[in-house]
Formats: sequence, structure tokens, C-alpha cells
Amino acid sequence: MSNKFYEWWKNHRKIVTYSAFLIFIGFYLSPLIKEAKYRNQCIKLSSKGALYKFNKDDISETLLEETGLNIGELAEIEGYKNCIN
Repeated sequence: MSNKFYEWWKNHRKIVTYSAFLIFIGFYLSPLIKEAKYRNQCIKLSSKGALYKFNKDDISETLLEETGLNIGELAEIEGYKNCIN
């Protein structure tokens, strides 16, 4: 029995080792991927809210000229600032 296992291990050890390594890396990165997903969703929703606010408040033209950005880009920046924490 042990001789058969040794022969199998000898033939498949690289595949098993690489597979286990990839599985452990996947488990390690899973929370990071979820956090990035939630942050992107927060930025998207916050940007929509800021865009609505900027359109409703009629943001001044001087701010747009000073920054060189349009209202959509300013809303994205505001959304990112809201979700950075």
C-alpha cells in the first residue's frame, strides 16, 4: 500500500503542490477581492448621489474652469473621497 502511494506521489507531486499553492493563494486573496468589490460599489453609488447633488445645486462655473473637469468627473472624485475609509 505505501509503495503504491509513494509511486503515485512521485508521479503527481508537482501537480498536487501547485494546486494546493493556488488554492491557498485564492483563500488568502478572497477577502481582498470582496473588499475591492464593495468599495467599487460604494464609489459608484456615492458618485451617482454626488452627481445628483451637483446638478441640483447648480455648481459654479468657476470651479469647473479652475479644475478643468466636468461635473461627472467631480462626482467621481467626491464618490471616491466618501468611500476611502
